[in-house]
Amino acid sequence: MLTGFEQLCNKYRIVSVAPLLKGWSGDKKYILESSSGEKYVLRLSDHNLYEKKKQQFELLKKIEGLGLNCSRSVAFGMKADGGVYTLLSYLEGEDGENAVAALADQAAYRLGVEAGKCLCKLHAVDIPPQERTWWERYLEKMPRKIAALDACAYRLPMQDKILDYYKTHYKIMKDRPLVLCHGDYHLGNMIVRNGKIGIIDFDKNGVADPYDDFKPFCWNVMVSEYFETGLINGYFDDRVPEDFWRVLKFYTAESLISHLPWSVKFGQQEIKTALEVADRQMKWYGHFELDVPTWYKGIEPF
Repeated sequence: MLTGFEQLCNKYRIVSVAPLLKGWSGDKKYILESSSGEKYVLRLSDHNLYEKKKQQFELLKKIEGLGLNCSRSVAFGMKADGGVYTLLSYLEGEDGENAVAALADQAAYRLGVEAGKCLCKLHAVDIPPQERTWWERYLEKMPRKIAALDACAYRLPMQDKILDYYKTHYKIMKDRPLVLCHGDYHLGNMIVRNGKIGIIDFDKNGVADPYDDFKPFCWNVMVSEYFETGLINGYFDDRVPEDFWRVLKFYTAESLISHLPWSVKFGQQEIKTALEVADRQMKWYGHFELDVPTWYKGIEPF
């Protein structure tokens, strides 16, 4: 008898399988191609992630009616060995970082506006009722992040100031709304084709504060400050609320606190990157004296 996974390969007439090595996910990823030339992305996950992956797959299916250029959910199930598989459509295009780096500032800004509008649509998807608020979830994870940094063998630039800001401003997380989030929304998870943005790698999707999706902004800014400015302006339709900057600054502190302990698991190069990013963040925020980072170009940058 064929396993569910073998049936899947037969159903989609898969004739070739190639490893997909980009990214930091613990999943094993492959590009599959059918006999008709159609491509898919296959993700293989540990069996204990079944419920999480199932929820992510179901949330991804909700996105399909939005008209976004993004990965499409195809199939989900268990392998014979108990592992979990997720099959997604493959989105053709150029790596987002490389494509935007080659653009003039105005073109990068326009593409950022498009990415912001896509994110706004994503956040409007209906979500099921949630058992816990963002505040309750935050109170649980915040001590873990602080403890991990305290135990880390390396120190951030101005670490005491960052921790003090984080500890004294955490109440800003009260009453934050919950929406469907991508979970890792930056150019590394985007592609560009024919001048249009495409969104890929929804592996971290889930229900969170909408502003949490802006947290990885440093990776965009290091490619193009204009792209990230456009993303923010596009999301808010050129009406950026004042509370956004306060929350983004708090999430910047959180990101700094989280990134360094995470990097230690991956060796010296990632530790170096984490410290370099931290140094840039502190400069962008004027050593945390500014509320609006220096890379933001305003509502009408041209």
